[in-house]
Amino acid sequence: MQQPVREWVKSGRWRRAGSWFLATALVAVVGFYALRATLGGSQSPVRLIVYAFSTQEGVLTDGIFPAFEQAWEAETGRDLELEAVFGASGTLAGQINLGAPADVALLSTAEHVDWLRLGHRVRQDTEPAIIGCTSMVIVTRPDNPWGVADFSSLGQDGLTLIHSDPLSSGAGEWSVLAVYGSALFETGDPAAARAQLSAVWENVRLLAPSARAAMTLFELGAGDALVTYEQDALLALQRGVALEVVTPPRTIVARPAAVLVDDNVTRAERPVAEALLRYLASDAGLEILDAHHMRPPSCRGEEMATLAAPFTVEEMGGWSSAYEELVKGLWQTEIAPGLKLEPAPRLPEVGE
Repeated sequence: MQQPVREWVKSGRWRRAGSWFLATALVAVVGFYALRATLGGSQSPVRLIVYAFSTQEGVLTDGIFPAFEQAWEAETGRDLELEAVFGASGTLAGQINLGAPADVALLSTAEHVDWLRLGHRVRQDTEPAIIGCTSMVIVTRPDNPWGVADFSSLGQDGLTLIHSDPLSSGAGEWSVLAVYGSALFETGDPAAARAQLSAVWENVRLLAPSARAAMTLFELGAGDALVTYEQDALLALQRGVALEVVTPPRTIVARPAAVLVDDNVTRAERPVAEALLRYLASDAGLEILDAHHMRPPSCRGEEMATLAAPFTVEEMGGWSSAYEELVKGLWQTEIAPGLKLEPAPRLPEVGE
């Protein structure tokens, strides 16, 4: 029995067999750790970073995040860590394009999602999920001392208006479209729409970087009126802020969107990121959003019955056209240079 063994050893075939065995073992070990890294390990929590526009802070941290974490952990048995950064939608889109580590972005306009596509952070074929809709409304002091009834009322001599900055804030962009579009669809005359937008902006004295920052300024006593999301106005009322909400007969309906940041999300994070988007569209998610005054994403039928004559950005040519012609062209080029702004007071931490 020993002779064949000695001959096999002398032949060197054992070296080839040993090399094969070692290579196979190494492949198995590497494969195991690669799979473990992909899945995150049975004990390590999955970590997801969400960037969201400023008015969604309470909605996410008090509502969506705790409920989703509980649902995810019950379904998978794995811990989940959700981290969030809140700020002006346009600012967040710019930060993500510059390398901010967002796995999921909740942005207030489809235009900002397109910015992420242009920056190659989101794939061209990745579709954002519309999380709801909310109309643009006017917030005034209690009892509406200026008698504000619609957007044209904001052009009254002497009225002081606070506004989100359209250069950074999605709410600022939506407001430009709301003021312009309300006159356009009432009169059919672009000149009348331009005149109304110019008259309203004659009264803007404070620009805030985000919708939530603008609301904070209003809460602190600045200004007579503010154009903002219906959702944030109702949330402020719920917090006990003294204000009145005026819904103009003609106003635009904003449709914020959530999207995966394909360039950032890893294989381990993608399943939970996709699950978060599904949760936002689920009955449980929509119930939480409804409790925080976000209208359903379909934006149709009885869900919009309280709005007399709502319109959409699609009726204004879509975001690309509306942004280029009205926000960059009309507002930024013709109106913004003539603004008579006052120094803004220093704000507490309000997420940009």
